Amino acid sequence: MWIRRGVEMMNKKIILIAIAILIVAVAYSYHAPPSPGVNASEIAPDELLGMDKIVVASGEDALKLVKQSHTGRIEHVRDVAIVHYMKEGKYLTLWLTLYPDDTIAKNETEKMVEGMRKWGGSWASSLKEVTIADKRVYQTSSDSVPHYFWADREWAFYIILHNFTEDEVAEIINAIPGDSDF
Repeated sequence: MWIRRGVEMMNKKIILIAIAILIVAVAYSYHAPPSPGVNASEIAPDELLGMDKIVVASGEDALKLVKQSHTGRIEHVRDVAIVHYMKEGKYLTLWLTLYPDDTIAKNETEKMVEGMRKWGGSWASSLKEVTIADKRVYQTSSDSVPHYFWADREWAFYIILHNFTEDEVAEIINAIPGDSDF
């Protein structure tokens, strides 16, 4: 009887440990870094309008910078990168964020829209949805500097542009994520 009770207790412990491992594995896979070969900084085009890509930050470093510049919660991020392009008085910042899937990418983009509306000021007053380069993007501005952002598959893209023409903006948006087969 003591042996059978000991075996039953051991089986229960094994089952509980297996369930705990399964829960941790599922949670980790939901927030895990992307599979090998998927890297936010690599998705950015190597060149835009003759400007070379400069990776400012990626991974946890980039996520920390993004969180510092936002008031809302940043959730479900699998990878993120901040990239600059610059040449002859033109300057572009591109933020690329990888989410677990396209629904989450779209929802997180919509959360940003709602956050800007709640924040108010020029973020809200200039916020509009437009079509550029056959993509539906949000456009807003801060201190007369245009910002554009959109979701595409499991990615969200956010660009801040200094001294670009409307045609150049369309060319830039069309080039993101570039020739990469993401």
